[in-house]
Amino acid sequence: MLSVRELELLSETDIGRTLNARDDLTGTVRLEAHPSPRIVVDFSVSTDASRAPRRIGTWPDQSLAAICSRAVKLRGDSAVVTGKAQRPAIAALRSAQTGSHTSVPVPGTMALPADANLTVTELFEHWHRVKLSARKDAGESVHRSMNKDVLPHIGTMHLVAVHSQHIEDMLQRIVDRGSARQAGCVLSDLRQMFRWALDEGWIDDDPTSTLRKVELCGVQQPRSRTLSHEEVKELSERMGAAGLARHIRRATWLMLATGARIGELANARWRDIDVQASTWTIPAEFSHSGHAHLIPLSAFALRHLQSDTGLRSGSDWVFPGRDGAEPLSPKALGKQIRDRQRGTQIRGRSAATKELLLSGGAWTPLDLRRTAAALMRDVGVPDHVISACLDHGTRTGSTPISIELGALASQCRAAFNQLGQWLETIERPHMKSGRLAA
Repeated sequence: MLSVRELELLSETDIGRTLNARDDLTGTVRLEAHPSPRIVVDFSVSTDASRAPRRIGTWPDQSLAAICSRAVKLRGDSAVVTGKAQRPAIAALRSAQTGSHTSVPVPGTMALPADANLTVTELFEHWHRVKLSARKDAGESVHRSMNKDVLPHIGTMHLVAVHSQHIEDMLQRIVDRGSARQAGCVLSDLRQMFRWALDEGWIDDDPTSTLRKVELCGVQQPRSRTLSHEEVKELSERMGAAGLARHIRRATWLMLATGARIGELANARWRDIDVQASTWTIPAEFSHSGHAHLIPLSAFALRHLQSDTGLRSGSDWVFPGRDGAEPLSPKALGKQIRDRQRGTQIRGRSAATKELLLSGGAWTPLDLRRTAAALMRDVGVPDHVISACLDHGTRTGSTPISIELGALASQCRAAFNQLGQWLETIERPHMKSGRLAA
């Protein structure tokens, strides 16, 4: 029996070797060049002498235990030839194709309707209900990309008919329109969905197993744009000419002053802001990290939070939507900024299509968060304090750290105050100093 230790000891001298794991399970050693050179083993299982071995996984992307477990399942599926019992889900799918109308339960999820040949759309709907609905955004982002880029092309296809070439052609369309990063995200989502279906027994093969993101979509460099000191000044000058609504200008300054994410700011509530203590608590339900996060507010940040005091009487939200009952959508906030940098006008949207395009190029709300961190770093704020300010670290529990506790909390408040003082000099033209407070 092959062991994990033996796999870990493989080297370039083993490339091309065939490893015997157990029974009909074999592995082929090869060198994978991208994104960095490494030794991998492609495992295949023979379930039927009349068929070629079926590839079932690659180590170390999948653990040896998981690969062996899948091999056992696949050998059980060869009941079509050997007479052994089929997996319930596959039996249900095949009985549907032959006219049987018996519903067989899928292990761990729900009954698979045996009177329908499952399509990609139906699989996605099941996956969304069982898995994606438990995510923080209830699977909204995946649902949106699937409806745009996947289901219109292969949604009506039966699962048994989907092959890797169908997936590759679909991803190529996304790359051709200039959205290589989105193509990589779609491939990741599809891989999760098909692997879940494989584990649950709804399909025999994962059509994404042989596809590599780096080959189809290219190497995606992480975005690292920050605005320079000069660009922050430039932004201050341009916001007035860009025709931004007052609340969007306030939100822009607040993202710089607090380092908050656009979604966290859009969901800010008056009840979470303590003016006396100069703090804003982002509750776990709105925090990107899933933990409550407390932000000390500088005088600059407080001024922008309170500049439209009339809003407080009409809505619980600092940035309310049209009817005041719901918060402003992060998308609506982002569109106001993006429309003024795209260069071409979209019908019904702002004609000021270049007013927010800075000398260093286009920018996003997330870049403002990175800029806040960079400005803190410029005045010597230690990285671990910046991480605490921006809620980068992990914490147990959901109770925010009290601003009155510990030296780190006081350092966070000092860092935000320094940041606010410098932003104050930039926003107010009559203040000449452009330096960060020491």
